[in-house]
Amino acid sequence: MSGNGIQEAVTAALADVPGCLAIAFIDISAGVALHIGTATELPPQVQDHLPAASAGLFDHEGLALFDAQISGAAAVKPPRELIANTDTSTHVFLRGKIYPDYGAVFVCSKDANFGYLLYKARAALAQIEAAF
Repeated sequence: MSGNGIQEAVTAALADVPGCLAIAFIDISAGVALHIGTATELPPQVQDHLPAASAGLFDHEGLALFDAQISGAAAVKPPRELIANTDTSTHVFLRGKIYPDYGAVFVCSKDANFGYLLYKARAALAQIEAAF
């Protein structure tokens, strides 16, 4: 794992993903951030809470079970992508393709174009994983 490479990829993503305010690259099973990049300073409690909350969403068994029941799939697989919209921001949670035990959370302005945001976030995660 190249810490500098991940830091550079996250910094580049902050500039490239539209309206991006913060990115956390997390170890889903441990619920910890490997790197957090922000456009502005975040309070420490936010930086502590973001990885654990994100890991909880990625590992939510109820969502995976519900999806398997609807699709008729025999295997229960965890979600690969989650989107959460609030009054102030859009949160994009993406599980890694190369390293599915890791993921990234992109916190972006609610005014960002959603389709373009998702496209750029997916591309940014690929770059972060390549640096990992």
